[in-house]
Amino acid sequence: MKSMMDRDRPFPPSAAVPSIGLAIVGADFRTECAPRRQAEIDRCIAGERVTLRLLKRLVEGVPAVSVYSQRGRQIGYVSPTHADWARNLLPDIKAIFHKADSFGAIIRVATDGTAPTLPQPTRSVKMMRRPHEVPAEPVDEFCDIFPCRSSKFDRPS
Repeated sequence: MKSMMDRDRPFPPSAAVPSIGLAIVGADFRTECAPRRQAEIDRCIAGERVTLRLLKRLVEGVPAVSVYSQRGRQIGYVSPTHADWARNLLPDIKAIFHKADSFGAIIRVATDGTAPTLPQPTRSVKMMRRPHEVPAEPVDEFCDIFPCRSSKFDRPS
């Protein structure tokens, strides 16, 4: 029989969701820090470790969780919609960089103490290629409009 606590849990148990993607914002803000954050995001490689830290100030009215690359440079903040969730699990979160995005970046986090993993690619790594074909010669639809005229330069002298 399930306890009352298990039934009212808002999220699935962390073992059921070993790795979650989180949006990291702030690289597109209009501040003097944004270009440095974008440059650091560009240096990050998928799978490298990132660190989450609690900030004392608010970002968009929410207590913020900042994200730092393994080189110790800030790449942004956990999106405000997930900041409370991340703050509550901060001691247990392990995170890695996933990819850059238009708003900043995406990281992968694990909340059960295990190492987060990158998702498996959904498409085949090989690019779909068409067989090499030589295009057909285009049809000239107007070749019979004018009769062939020979010029004075075409006649033998």
